[in-house]
Amino acid sequence: MMIDTDNKFHSNNRKKQFIVWVILLSTWITMTVVPMIFKDKTGIILVDFGDISVYFRIGKWLTQHTLPISEYPQIPTLLFGITRLFSSLLHTRFQPDIFAISFSMEMFIVLFLVFKGLLGILPPKLSNYAFLVLLPPTVYFTYNRFDILPAYLCLLAYIASINKKWTMVSIILAVATFTKWYPALLFPGFLFYATRLESKFQWKMVIIFAASSIAILLPSYLQGGLEQVLAPYQFHTARSMEYVALPVIISDLIHFLSNINLVFPYYFLIFFILQISSLILVFFIKLDSLEKLSDYCIIAIGTFVVFSRIWSPQWILWLMPFLVISAKDKRFVTIIIAYNIMVYFCFPILFIYTGTSSYQLKIASLLTDGILLAIIFRSIKHITISLGDVWENLHIVLKRQ
Repeated sequence: MMIDTDNKFHSNNRKKQFIVWVILLSTWITMTVVPMIFKDKTGIILVDFGDISVYFRIGKWLTQHTLPISEYPQIPTLLFGITRLFSSLLHTRFQPDIFAISFSMEMFIVLFLVFKGLLGILPPKLSNYAFLVLLPPTVYFTYNRFDILPAYLCLLAYIASINKKWTMVSIILAVATFTKWYPALLFPGFLFYATRLESKFQWKMVIIFAASSIAILLPSYLQGGLEQVLAPYQFHTARSMEYVALPVIISDLIHFLSNINLVFPYYFLIFFILQISSLILVFFIKLDSLEKLSDYCIIAIGTFVVFSRIWSPQWILWLMPFLVISAKDKRFVTIIIAYNIMVYFCFPILFIYTGTSSYQLKIASLLTDGILLAIIFRSIKHITISLGDVWENLHIVLKRQ
């Protein structure tokens, strides 16, 4: 008797999707109801509405018919406005709560789509690794932030690359870039991967990415001029070092050992260069496989996160889809779990119970950075870096189309 393995595989995937949807729905209900029952005595261990309250404030632009200017890019600012408009259908007193639970549900739906996307592209014997996106820190930050949205968009771009849909890759990454800016660092990797597969430089991808970006920015420019376009960038450029980001810890250590106060503009510049160093790396590697593409994405996101002067533990969400794609054995799965545990241990646990600048938090943060650096070096080992690839990449770029 012949067994239809294809049907069996798809049936198993549907069962897994149903199970995950039940888990996420149950978790969403729990995280929504428990703080209400205990009248917020759970603090931010379970739910942190700090950022969501900011999203609610920003979203008023749509209900009050003002310009959509905020510290966030165009896509989330639009999303905040739409969700605020929905919550405005109810009494003013309930609007913040309705906004919060509606927004968290939207993000849980996106997390489900991330799981579904991973399930669809992972080899059958590794498909259970998709459940890694249900680790507590991933669920926690999905409920309380919107960083799962750009992570999903980058996953969609990766899936489009599998199918060689380069136009779609460019459009998706442009949308992702104006959700959170880090996908701009991924675009060169996808561009050079397409270039290798097609044996010619993909100018069309560059043009479509640029055109899509302009199309997203144009309404902002027409409504509020250059000021509205530049507002998010000016806000984040003005931010200083925060909490236990690696540059903060290094600066504090240098001051403690030598009593030297660093010149911060130059200090910031060094770390910013390290953050975007993947833009240079892309010329030194031969991106000729999906495995190398996922490793490049891990390196690009990982270096951006670890060298940032801003401490945002929720950025783990950006990495998770590519970490799952890159997982080939239980040893790396253990590293992914350890990374998740340390992130949650730093925030919210130590952040709340030991203080925002405690030695415990600093040590735990350094250990977390150490795990992330180990992950980055693992991906670097998977790709070959050589000067020969620089000339080969340049030859492909410069040769006649």
